[in-house]
Amino acid sequence: FTSETIQDLQVRVLNIVGEEIVLEKLQQFVGEYVKKINLNMYSKGIYFLEIKTKNGVSNKKLILQ
Repeated sequence: FTSETIQDLQVRVLNIVGEEIVLEKLQQFVGEYVKKINLNMYSKGIYFLEIKTKNGVSNKKLILQ
């Protein structure tokens, strides 16, 4: 994703029951954010990517096969 303004961000990956398995906090971030997250150690199933900014929260579904 890209942030065009300087802001604090929080990136999380949650499992299907809402347990947090990845958390990354970015302070005063601006620009393009690209990161590979290795989920090989987790079982197959549905996970959620949550990106929280000052403008709100964006959620995306991830399916590990």
